[in-house]
Amino acid sequence: MSPERQDTMSASELTQENRVRRLAAQHGYRIEVSRQQHQRDKGGQFQLVESDRNVVVLGERFDASLDDIEAYLKKQDN
Repeated sequence: MSPERQDTMSASELTQENRVRRLAAQHGYRIEVSRQQHQRDKGGQFQLVESDRNVVVLGERFDASLDDIEAYLKKQDN
């Protein structure tokens, strides 16, 4: 994560992002972050990508939030 991004996020947002990244990695995914400010303003800014096949599974237009991704990954556990 870039230092600029860390400066703009609260501690709770950083904690959530780190937790969700770990959960994604455990399931074989990675999280990509939009570099465009307007996506962040809309509440979404993330993509969930299947690491092995490099396929976007959630947030094709960087419109997924961390909450969206976390809910998707928790459904995978069931």
